[in-house]
Amino acid sequence: MISRVPHEIKIDPSSIRQTFREINIKLLCCRYWILDEWSCFDLSVPFWRIYHNTIDGAEIIHGKRIIGLNKGNLIIIPPNTSFSTRLNKTHVRSNNESISGRKFIETDALQQIEGTNKVDHLFIHFSLGFPLDYASADVYCLEMTDQKLKLIEEIRNTCIQGNLFNFFDCLKVNMLIGMCLMRLENFLTDFRTMDQRIFAAIAYIDNNYNKMISNNTLAVMANMASNSFARLFKNATGVSIQQYIIRTRIENALNLMHHSDKNLDEIAHDCGFSDRFHFSKTFKKHVHMSPSYYRKNLTLF
Repeated sequence: MISRVPHEIKIDPSSIRQTFREINIKLLCCRYWILDEWSCFDLSVPFWRIYHNTIDGAEIIHGKRIIGLNKGNLIIIPPNTSFSTRLNKTHVRSNNESISGRKFIETDALQQIEGTNKVDHLFIHFSLGFPLDYASADVYCLEMTDQKLKLIEEIRNTCIQGNLFNFFDCLKVNMLIGMCLMRLENFLTDFRTMDQRIFAAIAYIDNNYNKMISNNTLAVMANMASNSFARLFKNATGVSIQQYIIRTRIENALNLMHHSDKNLDEIAHDCGFSDRFHFSKTFKKHVHMSPSYYRKNLTLF
């Protein structure tokens, strides 16, 4: 007769409950270009940027600071940071914005580019969601390490070859982003004490901003009265629920303008606006210019 051993249920042996924050890095673009002009003003956008150049000659101006882009510096810039850029190769400063460049291809060589007063330029755009996308505006210049440099070289090679980014390519970009963010630990606001019901509501908004979301829907999720949850949300984020939803829609519209070829009608629909007129009116109120003007004058880099 065969004796049966009771099925053992394997669980976490600790009686202490653990809660973990989700880390959601949303990659928007990763490109490697050659720039021969890069004179831009007020480059304020709702996504993070990482810059790295091997060839000296490009500069970022933030307030009274002038930061040179070179092989030894890795630049990371939080969303909604206003800064300007220029190439100092020719030592000529212009009052007009001027951007010119092309994709770095396999037949290009850094030595040849350097001799033509141009620079190479790796740029990565990404978002982290709330609350890290609301970090204080600044430009951070991080010291290069061998590990970061190796990752950058591998990322550049993927960009040069023109391949689609596979899982491991994306993992390398995420690793580089993670290394940069770890260096900002002392500068980013600590949100660990924020009520988890707020994080749950914001996650729902981020996944459903193109739909109608009522205050009551979020309040039910939090098991609270509608007015009570609305007060909790505003105290935690500084804005009302509906203001946050509108801001999320506008920021996603801006991301689509920068990183897609969709027309404004498609963007309005995808971001939850009832029509192009409603989208334009709301966009202008928040960005202080029309969507068509913004798209015409936007800067990718």
